[in-house]
Amino acid sequence: RPPDRRPPPVATGQAAAAPAHAETHSAMPSKLRCSHLLIKTCNSRNPVSRRTGASTAGVSEEAALKELEVIKASLTPDNFAQYAEQRSDCGSYKNGGDLGEFGPGEMMQEFWDGTAALQVGEISGPVKTDSGIHLILRTG
Repeated sequence: RPPDRRPPPVATGQAAAAPAHAETHSAMPSKLRCSHLLIKTCNSRNPVSRRTGASTAGVSEEAALKELEVIKASLTPDNFAQYAEQRSDCGSYKNGGDLGEFGPGEMMQEFWDGTAALQVGEISGPVKTDSGIHLILRTG
């Protein structure tokens, strides 16, 4: 085989079987795991809190962002579950916001991108999806 047809060397940490379009700066895991704290707003596709059963039709995105800013100031990986249990509008509040493992296409793209951008143990800034506005703690 001519030298110019050899496959390029594999970057350290990248799986040898990675497709040609895979990012070379880091191998993207096929599964991620996170917990999240969701505040639903008037613009949420289903504006009802799974925690309280109350409508969130009166909650503006601005109000949600302000509340998340206050929460984030005190949020750590150690107390994330407690905050999610007390405030998240997602049904995962019962599990401290833990969503378990998920792969590409299993969550809204903005949520996947927001989670993938984090290091394990890191908490995101606000991430907006059709569900509302989230703070995400990447756990795996």
